[in-house]
Amino acid sequence: MNDQEVYAQINQMVQFIHQEAREKAAEIKLKTDEEFNIEKLRMVEAEKQKIRAEYERKEKQTEVQKRIAQSNSVRASRLQCLKARDDAIQAVLSEAASKLPSLVSASSYSTLLENLITEALIQLADQSVQVKAVAGQETATKKALTAAEAKFKAWATKEMGADWAAGIKVQLDSASLKTGIGGVELVGFGGKITLTNTLQSRLLLAYETQLPKLRAALFS
Repeated sequence: MNDQEVYAQINQMVQFIHQEAREKAAEIKLKTDEEFNIEKLRMVEAEKQKIRAEYERKEKQTEVQKRIAQSNSVRASRLQCLKARDDAIQAVLSEAASKLPSLVSASSYSTLLENLITEALIQLADQSVQVKAVAGQETATKKALTAAEAKFKAWATKEMGADWAAGIKVQLDSASLKTGIGGVELVGFGGKITLTNTLQSRLLLAYETQLPKLRAALFS
């Protein structure tokens, strides 16, 4: 084999090696590209999952905040409504309280005072009672007390018996009430029980018992 043939054969072998290398390189590149694409898809999908999860978390958080805001708004509205109602009721109570002094100055106050004392005596139902007048109303109270005691004795005779009624002793206490508009305060059973029957206490009692009707009249 001459040099030319040897060179040709070597050249052919080199070309074969180059071809094998190119094919191997192409195979490696193809495999690498496939693995790269698979890894890229995996990473992209993982990021998509993270984004979806974060979006869902923020969406839920937004919904919770929205519900909290709505709940707070409803609560604030209810509280405002309740306050407005309470203010309206308190305004009615204040207006009624402002008219109490006119009851004292009216000509019918002596009858009202007599009825207040009689009612309190019957409710207390004791034989020995001290009656306290509002300061400045001692004379009017003493006058009303005489008639109220007679009515109380008549009631006691019927309900408790004549002997019990005979032992009744109702006196005007020398110590008057320092505060108040009208009415009386009774002390019985040796000072153990005090019964307040002033105009203010009667107003508050009427307010408490008539509150449902008052609410219905104002807000229905």
